[in-house]
Amino acid sequence: MPLTQILSVSRPIAWGEMDAFGHLNNVHYFRYIEDARIAFLDALNFFEYPLYSVILKNECSYKQPVFYPDTLTTKALVTQVGQTSFVMQYDIYSQAQNCCVATANSVIVLVCKDSFAKQQLPPEMKAALLRYMQHSEQAA
Repeated sequence: MPLTQILSVSRPIAWGEMDAFGHLNNVHYFRYIEDARIAFLDALNFFEYPLYSVILKNECSYKQPVFYPDTLTTKALVTQVGQTSFVMQYDIYSQAQNCCVATANSVIVLVCKDSFAKQQLPPEMKAALLRYMQHSEQAA
């Protein structure tokens, strides 16, 4: 799948993701982020390369509590592209509330599957990331 538009992933929240306060537990937001990141990497054909993606940093800012039932849509954006890493931003939207309920960022570093040494972004991957970053900037 060519990355010609902003990728988003939607899925309903599960009852078991609620915490004692009756809202979506903070740890589960990282699963929604992971869903979007893996879908993005899959669309990038990342898994065809002899590389691993390692999360150097993950952070999430919570804007609104989310309650069952709801469906969350996570948009995956690219905000920076380096030599061996890139930064993704995620905007998580609630269908029930019709608003953004959380934003998140990940710093993703590429490493060799065998040695775990940092690796340069393959040229065609870097070019695709830079093109996608332009789409991300236009969507912001």
